Amino acid sequence: MKKLIVMIVFCMVLSAGLTFAQQDSADNQTNKNIKEQIDVLNGKIDGMQEDYLTTKATVDKLSKIKISGYLQAQVRLATDTSGQLNADYTNKYDIGEFQGGKLSAASRSVFQIRRARIKAAYETSYSQMVIQLDCLPFTTGKAVSSTTQDTSGKYSVKTKTSAFLAGGGVSVKDAYLRFTDPWTKSLSFKTGIFDRPFGYEISYSSSMRESPERSRLYQTLFPGERDLGFSLEYLPGDNFPAVLQWFNFKGGFFAGNGINVEFDDMRDFIGRIGVAIPVVKLNMSIEGGLSGYAGRVKDRIDTLYEVKNSKWTGTKGYKWDDIGRQYIGGDLELFYGNLPFFGGVCLRGEVINGWQPSTKSSNVSQKSDQASTEAVYLRNISGYYGMIVLNVDPIRCQIVGKYDKFDPCKDLEGNAVTNAADMEYSTVGGGLIYHLTENVKLMAYYDKVKNEKISLAPFTTDVNDDVFTFRIQYKY
Repeated sequence: MKKLIVMIVFCMVLSAGLTFAQQDSADNQTNKNIKEQIDVLNGKIDGMQEDYLTTKATVDKLSKIKISGYLQAQVRLATDTSGQLNADYTNKYDIGEFQGGKLSAASRSVFQIRRARIKAAYETSYSQMVIQLDCLPFTTGKAVSSTTQDTSGKYSVKTKTSAFLAGGGVSVKDAYLRFTDPWTKSLSFKTGIFDRPFGYEISYSSSMRESPERSRLYQTLFPGERDLGFSLEYLPGDNFPAVLQWFNFKGGFFAGNGINVEFDDMRDFIGRIGVAIPVVKLNMSIEGGLSGYAGRVKDRIDTLYEVKNSKWTGTKGYKWDDIGRQYIGGDLELFYGNLPFFGGVCLRGEVINGWQPSTKSSNVSQKSDQASTEAVYLRNISGYYGMIVLNVDPIRCQIVGKYDKFDPCKDLEGNAVTNAADMEYSTVGGGLIYHLTENVKLMAYYDKVKNEKISLAPFTTDVNDDVFTFRIQYKY
């Protein structure tokens, strides 16, 4: 009996041992399977992490790219064109040249895409690259001729004339690089095509400006606003003491003929010292600056013309001499933000005086890629503008008033002026701006243009060249 019991117990122990062995083997297999699955998951996680890092690097690069732009569609109306045409149906005088472009002969109105800008900027902590394009339709009225040389012949060079359209298509507005020092983060070097650092209105974006166009003096002295060159900038950040944050500076050397290819080896210096004082307790700010321009124009004709005894007088002996182009200007802006009911009011003004070397028929600064073959007329110029912008915050409107005056030749007045390029102009402008949404702005603006009465017809009286502009702008 005892033997039987011992055998039974032995069998039970043996069976339990076999069961435990089988279970242990199963557990080992399960652990192996789990380890294999964990290894697979780790591989997938590593792959996902690599994909994430790749995606993050791509997103980081894309986040440094900023795309912006705006489009302005408008209609302009002239006050009256009756009696303004010559026998060949050309205009006796230009209308709207400084209000968005000359109106065609016998035309009282024009539909227009004034600006269609797209801007791409790539920015890192201490560098920036910017390209801005203006995309406008071609206008056949702007067809011009270009003389080129055909050198395909083996023994001869033939000159041919080709026509192309200007004033439309895709053109470069900005193309520059900026590098900022990593220590103070306030000093920058800038090179390429960009706004000339003079005054306030040049660098004030056309998408933000409260009048349709810049003042006549700026369109005359700085056509196109941009130039090719380099500048140094001091724009202090929050890491500077409060007093040092008030001051800023921009200045550098430029080609002097806009964004066109250079045709001489002369450089113009342009610079502005500015101050910006916030008066936080009064919700008020004061901004201003002094600007200077020191440049030269080469006289390729032997005679230089200057005003002496109230008439143009030529003096010989100036061939290949450098004639100074010099301006000095001041600008001031006051903003007060606690005006009852309205919200805020801004007062802004600028004044410029200087010497402008140009030609007999034009007082506009050089803006060509070819040297002028006309005699230089040295003009003593002056101009200014003042404007008020009243914000009506409850209805998202702005009421605008502006007055600008430009005298291209201070040494001649009235009947002593025998040339339209020496005639003084003043413009009274006013309008209403309605901000429909954050992106959409509507503008209605009227320019009343008055010319000096001179001895040259038809400017013996004030001509009818007032212009009304209605504009829709979309900005993104």
